[in-house]
Amino acid sequence: MNNNKDIKKKLAERLELVKAAEILKVSRQNKKLVPNEKTAFIIWNLPAIKTCPYACPNCKAACYARKAEQAYPDCLPARERNFKDSLKADFVDRMTKTILTIAKGTRKQEIIVRIHESGDFYNKEYTDKWLAIMDNCKIDKRIKFIAYTKSFPYFDGVKLPKNFSLRASVWNDTKPEMLEIIRRNNWNIYTAVEKFETGDKFTRCRCSDCATCGKCWKNYKDIRCEIH
Repeated sequence: MNNNKDIKKKLAERLELVKAAEILKVSRQNKKLVPNEKTAFIIWNLPAIKTCPYACPNCKAACYARKAEQAYPDCLPARERNFKDSLKADFVDRMTKTILTIAKGTRKQEIIVRIHESGDFYNKEYTDKWLAIMDNCKIDKRIKFIAYTKSFPYFDGVKLPKNFSLRASVWNDTKPEMLEIIRRNNWNIYTAVEKFETGDKFTRCRCSDCATCGKCWKNYKDIRCEIH
């Protein structure tokens, strides 16, 4: 019991430091992440490919995030702004305040923070910033973080926070040494195929409404979708 009190006290002290931080601009939904009466979303994006150090050739060729940057004039500038913000020393404080402010303003049962609908963890320092943000946000049990990533080396051997669901993004050209990192860390997998095959072991994701499905941030071991 005393340990829980100490944790809460330390969190309160830490969060006191972020009160002066400036709120960041985040997205609240996309075509699949649509809020409902139970679930709210917070989405953080970075420029596609530029921030994806471990992107494989197949991933680059089929990158839907890149297509969005080419189709919508405001998309890439917004992601570039986010990238610049992520480099700043106060990013952890600003993102913490942004997420907790949004959470405080809603009574929904869960708040899902989707890290990188576009982009990825581009270096270890940036990855550690997000781990610090997750630690700060554990004060609100409704907040859960989800990320599909190919930046496996930055998480290798890291004890992941309980409020974070990491999905290892795999294609058929993912290198063996990267697959070995996934294996030894026992991460859940997310992969895409041209067409579903009968008899495969993966959980199939067909949904167009992630808020209702929720498989990606729940404890489903391996998930497969069709390329879209």
